[in-house]
Amino acid sequence: MNSDDREFIEEAAKRLDATLEQLEAEEIRLRGIVGDERANELRAFWLAEFDEVDMEEIRRGLDFDDRSLLWIWNRLHRNRDRRARAGRSAMIMNAGRDDLDATPPKKKIE
Repeated sequence: MNSDDREFIEEAAKRLDATLEQLEAEEIRLRGIVGDERANELRAFWLAEFDEVDMEEIRRGLDFDDRSLLWIWNRLHRNRDRRARAGRSAMIMNAGRDDLDATPPKKKIE
């Protein structure tokens, strides 16, 4: 890979790090607003650990802060995945091997 590719990946990683820092700060703020008990309940909801009836009941009771926290968790999840892929790509490029592929594996659709 050329230096433009390396610079692009390094810049993307820096931006993702900054975004993750902001999102983590917002998560802390929102957890303080909703409280630990509600945050834990929302986390279980986000991870779909409840049965269908409980999921629907929680869904109906979501307020703005609850929804904001769920949105933050989704963004954190996506951006952490992107940051990991950028790190893997950088490591592969820094290894200097042409036989390694820096593209992420295709996800299976189930």
